[in-house]
Amino acid sequence: MEEEASEAASFPRPPCPAYAELLEVMERAAGRLQLPWQREREETARGRLDERFLSGHNPVTPVSLPFLPDLHVEIEKAWKNPFSARIHTHQRNNFADVEGLRRHGYVAMPPIDETFANYLVTGKAPSLKATVLPSKPLKMTSRLNGKAYAAAGQAGAALHSMAVLQAYQADLLKDLDQGQGLSPDAVEELRRTTDLALRATKQTAASIGRSMAAMVATERHLWLNMADIGEKEKGFLLDAPVSPSELFGGSVETVVGKFREARARSAAYKNCIPLRSDHGPRHPGGPGPSRAEAQKQAQRSSVAARVPPPPRSKSQKRRDTRNRKPDLREVVDNRRQNKPRR
Repeated sequence: MEEEASEAASFPRPPCPAYAELLEVMERAAGRLQLPWQREREETARGRLDERFLSGHNPVTPVSLPFLPDLHVEIEKAWKNPFSARIHTHQRNNFADVEGLRRHGYVAMPPIDETFANYLVTGKAPSLKATVLPSKPLKMTSRLNGKAYAAAGQAGAALHSMAVLQAYQADLLKDLDQGQGLSPDAVEELRRTTDLALRATKQTAASIGRSMAAMVATERHLWLNMADIGEKEKGFLLDAPVSPSELFGGSVETVVGKFREARARSAAYKNCIPLRSDHGPRHPGGPGPSRAEAQKQAQRSSVAARVPPPPRSKSQKRRDTRNRKPDLREVVDNRRQNKPRR
């Protein structure tokens, strides 16, 4: 079977009529819409044994189809802030609101089995607690993947609405092709269907752009896990606008420039505005502690530095007792105690 397939593949395939018709229609459409189309052909290498003149066996050279700038505008709307862009947008005409989306897997990433997840995380028997990923970077990666999946699901859901509208258009035009003609109501219906299909196309493009933005943020997050930077700088790098030429665009140079500027300012402050030491004198109006706090600190330091007095002898204690002035309360108490009772 494999040999037969290889032999069949060695023979040149006839040109695809649908592709040739596509190129013809695209040429007329690009001319009508005034789209720039360079018709870049992908030249394939021809062997010495390939046919030169038989038209039935000459393959059609693939041609790049025209680029629609208006569609690209819808796609790149979420590229300005790929990390913080919202996935679910509330629109009046939501072409992605199709029946059975959650049942068919268009809404969210399929959940993992709790028993298997608990085994992968802990290696133990399942518990009553909900199983989550063990580290913050893994949780962030899972969340970004979920955003990309949800946005792609919205694009796929909008394609259902677009396909229904286009099939309806084809059915209306079929009556015209069969010679039955179109009534004024049918023509108006065909126009409305065309506009609705264009709106569905715009919503599909926006959902695809959000999915691409979430994928870019995921790739950035994977690389930034190896960097020891703050959350503020990491969030700035994750949410930088998407650049087709480079993953982080010019955001890395911006962050590095901010660090260099802050370091240069700190060095200039140290050279031009030296700080006083903690034990040195401070002026009342300076940035140091207040006068009351300084006095309290001085008292504490003087008490701590004071030498304790030597122990007193018994004779000194007696002398102090004799020389001490009698307390009036003690005299009154002694008289009350020595007063004879009647």
